[in-house]
Amino acid sequence: MASSNPKNKSPHTQSDQEKDSTNKRRRSTRGNASINELAQLIVKGEKKVLIVTGAGVSVASGIRPFRTFNGKYMSDPKKHGVLPTTAGLWNDVIWTTATREAFRKDPLRWYNEFWIPHFMNGGKYLPNMGHYALKELLEEFSNVTQITQNIDGLQANSDRLIEAHGRIGLYKCLGDDDSDTDSNSDDDEDRPVHLGHRRKSREKVKDTKSPSCCPYRFLKSLDASQLEPPTVREALCTLHDRGTHTTPLVRAPICPICRAVVLPQTLLFDEGYHSHAFYQFERMESLLEQADVLVFCGTSFSVQLTESALDVAKERKLPVYNFNLHDFLAPTPRLNAINIAGPAVETLPLLMATCRELKDQSRQRPARSCRRRGVVYK
Repeated sequence: MASSNPKNKSPHTQSDQEKDSTNKRRRSTRGNASINELAQLIVKGEKKVLIVTGAGVSVASGIRPFRTFNGKYMSDPKKHGVLPTTAGLWNDVIWTTATREAFRKDPLRWYNEFWIPHFMNGGKYLPNMGHYALKELLEEFSNVTQITQNIDGLQANSDRLIEAHGRIGLYKCLGDDDSDTDSNSDDDEDRPVHLGHRRKSREKVKDTKSPSCCPYRFLKSLDASQLEPPTVREALCTLHDRGTHTTPLVRAPICPICRAVVLPQTLLFDEGYHSHAFYQFERMESLLEQADVLVFCGTSFSVQLTESALDVAKERKLPVYNFNLHDFLAPTPRLNAINIAGPAVETLPLLMATCRELKDQSRQRPARSCRRRGVVYK
């Protein structure tokens, strides 16, 4: 589908093509200058830099983005009056099925007809150069932290990385009650950043002290190798390791401790960030509160996390760098946004290379010296 009739489009004239070429060159030049500016902020180490990544980072690994339009990554296809193409995952099936409510109706069918076809049975994916660049940034610069919305697990674990929406291959027990978002009054409601429900989270922590409460309901995550029964465990391990499995599950996976059916450790649409400790929502709130610089990469700005981050940027007048292909931010008097156009597999390695170059240059600068009363000071 297309948002407009191609027949109504006028073909490019020669002058139009020249203008497009000029605009691309200008955009590229501004992008390189902005990357250098951001790299300087990172290397100096005086500012806390928070990177928020989305599905666009993993596209080069072969993983479909959640939202597409006419084969291109986009934020909300419904704004254009159409549904996404098959190139993207985001559609009405996702909206209505990625919920605890849908899971409870028939867990086995949910796995066989929804979760496995959409999220597991697509082949084995490997990290790309964008993932490696992010990994190196976290390793080399202590002032950089990252929150990823991706659940693919392609980025190496780090104590400065939060997987805000979970990770494929991990599982959690399903509690007796569905988790809503923030429908009830909360503790510290006037806090600057509000991602989850602190009171509900603390109640869950309190519940875990009971001997009858399974630790995998809130505090811990199950690996596929821990699941029961054995046939289901083997099938899910094969899916996770190889990305293919042709035989449907014969039973829904269950927890080896409490024997309850388990859900994938991913944030569903009727769950809040407070629904499991894995999502670390209070730490995310703290990182957003303390950030001096915000960097977005490959995100469509369509979930609570990115909306809250942009609100913080506007309120505190933070510099915002947006690495993206299509979902650009419009600079306003309230939003100091700089768009860096290009695929993450190219722009993120360029950022890391620039940081490394600036870091090397700072080491190679000769120490300034002066002579005073016969003593050399360096």
